[in-house]
Amino acid sequence: MDKSNALKLLEKSRKEIDMIDEEILYLISERTSLARDIANAKMVLDMDIEDKKREYYIQEKTKKIAERNNIEEKYLSKIMELLTELNKNEQEKILRRE
Repeated sequence: MDKSNALKLLEKSRKEIDMIDEEILYLISERTSLARDIANAKMVLDMDIEDKKREYYIQEKTKKIAERNNIEEKYLSKIMELLTELNKNEQEKILRRE
């Protein structure tokens, strides 16, 4: 591969990453928007915002996905922990308003 091809490949790959990033951020937004439904259901069911059983399930599912896709599990787990915290934070905000 010469420098010209390398630059083209770099540019093409970065454009693809940018598109994937947009999709990821959209999906995070969609995931977070479900916090209202979850908060309302938990309120009716008299459940705490924190659900250790569900969080364990998410982490176990994440480990399996990481293994299946040959990705280091610790990084995917951190991402899912952040998404879980984001969702719990949104639930707390919703419940404080109601």
